[in-house]
Amino acid sequence: MSRDSIAIFIFFFFLRFTGALMRILFLVLIGVMLSGCVIPTTPSNNSNISKSDFCGTSTYGACGSDVDCARGGCSNQVCHSTNETAPITTCEYKECYSAGKYGVECSCINEKCQWN
Repeated sequence: MSRDSIAIFIFFFFLRFTGALMRILFLVLIGVMLSGCVIPTTPSNNSNISKSDFCGTSTYGACGSDVDCARGGCSNQVCHSTNETAPITTCEYKECYSAGKYGVECSCINEKCQWN
């Protein structure tokens, strides 16, 4: 084998290896990005919880009944009308976004979607 043949072989081997490595890194990156929207579950003491500590937001979109309202955002922290475009939020999770923990629901109140 000539020196040029070896160089070409190494180049194509590296190119093929790099392509596989890049695909693996790409899949790992996608996995990491998707796992950012997972809500961690941790046991907590519910004895000192107050509805006023809930930190979700409402768009106050128009509604006729509770079925017109939905939870949205990456952590389901936004109460919005199904007649509105679904809200887009950053994928972060705060303990105060947990509607179930704070006993709040996304409802139609006075014809506006909001947390109750």
